[in-house]
Amino acid sequence: MTDRIVSAGDLTPEQRRIHRVEHILRRDGGSPGSALDGLASIVEDETWRKVPSGPDGAPRFTSFTAFVEARRPYGLGYSVRQLRALLKLCHPDEDKKADVRDRMDAMRAEVERLIAEEIPEALPVGRPTEKHCDTNIKPDRVEHIVARLKRDDPALAEQVVNGDLTANAAARAKGWRRPRVVVSSPERTAASLRKHMTLEDLHALARLLLDEEDN
Repeated sequence: MTDRIVSAGDLTPEQRRIHRVEHILRRDGGSPGSALDGLASIVEDETWRKVPSGPDGAPRFTSFTAFVEARRPYGLGYSVRQLRALLKLCHPDEDKKADVRDRMDAMRAEVERLIAEEIPEALPVGRPTEKHCDTNIKPDRVEHIVARLKRDDPALAEQVVNGDLTANAAARAKGWRRPRVVVSSPERTAASLRKHMTLEDLHALARLLLDEEDN
């Protein structure tokens, strides 16, 4: 399948904006600042809702994920995973200017909300049919966590969709995911353990590490 060639004169102002962002995303060696600024502008005024999803009078996008994954000149031609990787990058002015940091934080939160909002509810637990498999099989991915929450705990799912709680924190609250402790320096390891263990358990761990019970 080849990309459709469309002249600049055929594009609406909204399509030209998206085309510029798509071009920046595919340019190598550049600063992520321009791409992040472009994404923020698309999200802030919902430009992505104002462009057709395809040629010849196709309807406008109603799905943000579909817009992100649509090939040019209609979408960004990115996967959700690629988009999330981009959002982890830091804008060059993010640590210098509070307004830029606030704008980037708002954009990232809205993108995650739009993606989570569209994740379908997980299928009922049971024997997989020929048409589907239970989404429980990979609970470590954000999409699978949100899908399970929508099925098993809609209230908690709403908190994740609204950005009040991360998918990872929700999975821990449900017991689907165990906390990970990175062993590095004694100070950092201790700080990490304090977040997940009671004082009594910490004392028991200290005795085991010092081998006090065997002496």
